[in-house]
Amino acid sequence: MKEELDNLSKDVQEYLGRRIDDIKMRAVEEVSVIMGDMLASMVIFFMLFTAFLFILAAAVVALTRVVGFVLAMILAGVAIVATAFVVYLFRTRFFVDTLVKHMCRLLAVRKEGIDE
Repeated sequence: MKEELDNLSKDVQEYLGRRIDDIKMRAVEEVSVIMGDMLASMVIFFMLFTAFLFILAAAVVALTRVVGFVLAMILAGVAIVATAFVVYLFRTRFFVDTLVKHMCRLLAVRKEGIDE
């Protein structure tokens, strides 16, 4: 009887250890997927930002010939402020809502794959 209880105790400890390891592995997997998505989003954001700056610089050069350098720079500043204002107004829609939907979808798909 004592030997059976010892075996049962060892089996329960081994089972709990494996469950804890499984939870740790799932957590690491989820975090790595989320971090990968965030890194990809940051790279895309910086690429778009760089493209915006190049387009703005080209617009300043083109406008310099028409309205002068100072007025072209003022217009470029207004364009940057307007863009920042639009991003600020839609920050919840662009970032929070989109991020929450993406995370929910990601976790739901990953959970379905694990359950199968």
